[in-house]
Amino acid sequence: MKRRVANALEISVALGAAVMGLGALAAASFGEAWLRLAGFAFLAVGSVTAAILRWRGEREGLDQPAVAELEAARTRLGKEDYAGAAAAASRSAKSARTPRTRNAALITLAWAALEQGYPARAKAALDGIVPSHAIDLYCLAAVEAARGRLEQAIEALEVARTARILTCDGAKLFVDCCARLHGVDHAVTAALQTIDVLGIENCKVVAKAAADAGAHFSAATLAAAIRGKVSLLPLTKGAHAT
Repeated sequence: MKRRVANALEISVALGAAVMGLGALAAASFGEAWLRLAGFAFLAVGSVTAAILRWRGEREGLDQPAVAELEAARTRLGKEDYAGAAAAASRSAKSARTPRTRNAALITLAWAALEQGYPARAKAALDGIVPSHAIDLYCLAAVEAARGRLEQAIEALEVARTARILTCDGAKLFVDCCARLHGVDHAVTAALQTIDVLGIENCKVVAKAAADAGAHFSAATLAAAIRGKVSLLPLTKGAHAT
């Protein structure tokens, strides 16, 4: 979806620049000499943008075999065929012609390796992602947690939370890592920080675990936050109904 929007914008830029360039050259023919340079500049922008689009299209066309392998890897991963997923993802990464496909294949390879019980292999796959900011933060956190590097896992999930891209599964891992590294009180704090993503039912589980562990104040604090969220639900439904 994002790629289609970006392509549409680039096509608009190319066409717009070409039209403006031709218009400027036409105006220059009526004596506005300074518009000639502007016209050539706009035409240059249009030509460069069009060339980029052609180059990208050619690369994405060549990437189809790698995309097919990637889809096969994801399907096998979903069916818990982790060895098959790893093999397909590896082939996809090796044959990929675009960074997007290669990075997606490496992330899939990391998940497959992690599910097979090879966190070091999973981390090696993630280390191959370029640029580094294209990494899946939840996958990175899961790998770091499996390697016993809980602080690094928490840091990755904090980045995801700050960027508002933390998923429910990521929030669960966040709470779990905080509990393992810092104890139940920190786990409750993590649940409070991610309550909207974590969800009420998962928060109830955390509150019960805190109460069972004797952290009654933290459990009560989370329970109060849960009640506050629940009390807003009828109002939200009513607002949508109107």
